Amino acid sequence: MDYPKLIEITVKDNIYGALHKCHTNRIIIYNYIYNFIVLFVFILIFGSALYYCYKQKPTEYELHNKMLKDQQYILSKIRHYQHEKHNQSISNITKLPII
Repeated sequence: MDYPKLIEITVKDNIYGALHKCHTNRIIIYNYIYNFIVLFVFILIFGSALYYCYKQKPTEYELHNKMLKDQQYILSKIRHYQHEKHNQSISNITKLPII
């Protein structure tokens, strides 16, 4: 049984080709938009990380203060150990335990 055709085969092929071409163009455009958005997000995240690292960098004044604090800490520890050694040498003379 042969059913009636409402359109000719050439018109059907032409419409199919045009729709296929539109679909291909749409996929290409969506691909470009997606790639642009991913690139923008990547640059935004990377730029934010660089800016954050730049802002967290200590100034010369802060570095100088930190160096002075470190030096004072080290000198205080040296003085403490020298004092302990001196006290220990005094107590070793009598051989009595340190209380």
